[in-house]
Amino acid sequence: METDKKKKLVNYTSTHSDLVEWVHDFSTHLKVDPYKNEIIYPENFGTGFAKVGCIESGLTYRVVDYRLNTDFIFSREPADQFYLILYFYLFTECPKLTLSINNDTIIDCKEENYSTLLMTNSFTSQKLQLSKGTCVKGLTIQLEEKWLKDKMVHSGNANYILFKQKKVFQAFIDSKSKKLLNELFRDNTHIAFPELYFNNRILRLLEGFLENILANGIARNTFPASAKDVHNILKIESILLEAYNSEFPSIEKLARLGLMSATRLKQSFKKAFGMGLYEYYQRNRMHKAKELLCTGKYSVSQVGIIIGYRNLSNFSKAFKKEFNYLPKDFNQIG
Repeated sequence: METDKKKKLVNYTSTHSDLVEWVHDFSTHLKVDPYKNEIIYPENFGTGFAKVGCIESGLTYRVVDYRLNTDFIFSREPADQFYLILYFYLFTECPKLTLSINNDTIIDCKEENYSTLLMTNSFTSQKLQLSKGTCVKGLTIQLEEKWLKDKMVHSGNANYILFKQKKVFQAFIDSKSKKLLNELFRDNTHIAFPELYFNNRILRLLEGFLENILANGIARNTFPASAKDVHNILKIESILLEAYNSEFPSIEKLARLGLMSATRLKQSFKKAFGMGLYEYYQRNRMHKAKELLCTGKYSVSQVGIIIGYRNLSNFSKAFKKEFNYLPKDFNQIG
C-alpha cells in the first residue's frame, strides 16, 4: 500500500524562473505536449489546465484551474535573475495544504477552503504540498526587475528596492479581488474580445495589490500569526459575503461566531482586509449588485430587492457612493 502511494505522488522541482520555460518543463515532467503555452493535465495528475501568457514585456502570468487526482509536491529553486511574484490562489476541498518559503512554513492548513494573496520573489526557494482531491484556481503574476524600475521608481514609498528586500508578504484576498479572480475562469466565448477581457482582469488585480501597498505599506494586511485566528477571520468573511441579501449581522453575533471579543474581531478584521466589517459587507453588496446588472437579466429595482433593499432610493445612493454613478446609468457607463 505504501509503495502504491509513492507511485501516485507527483514530485516536481522547477529550476526555471521564466514562466514560459516552466510550462514546457512541467509538461515534459507530466509527459504531455503543451499547446500555445497551455497544458491540459493528464488524468494521472489532475483534471484541468495551466496556461502562461505575456501581457507586456516584463509582465507575464500563469493561470491554473484543476482538481488533483494525486498528491503533489511542487518545489522551486532560487533563481539568478530577480522577479517579483504575486500569487492569488483559491483552494477548495483541501484536505492538506503546506507552503514553505526559504524553509520557513508560511501555510500549514487543514481547512477545506483557503484563499491567499502571497508576494515573494525568485531569489527565494519554495515548497508547496497538496493532497489528492484539492481543487485549485490560481493566478501567478510575475514582474521583471526592469518592469518594476520603469513603472515604480518614481512612486514614492513603492520603490522597487522595497519589493526586492521583502522575502514574503501574505494577505487576505478581498471580495472585489475574488470576483475578478473568478471572472478569469468563467466561459468568455460570448465576449467579443476575450483576450482583452482576460488581460484586463489580471491588470486590475495587479493594480489593486499595488495600490494597497502604496496606501498601507508592506507591513499592513498581513495574516494573523495564529492559524486559529486565520480560520476564524475567514469564517467571518464568508458570513459577510453570504449576507449580501440580508441585514448586516450584529458585531456581537459575529464575535461569538469568530470566538473572540468584539473589539479584537474589529481590530483583526480591519488589519486583515484594510476596512471595517460593515464597510466590507456593504462593498460586497454593491459589487454583487453590479455583477447582477452585468448579466442584463434584471432591472435596477429587481437587483435592489435581490440584495435586500426595500427602498430603491437607498440602494441607488449606496451604489453611487461605491461607483460614482447611479445603477440606472449602468448601461451608459458600461
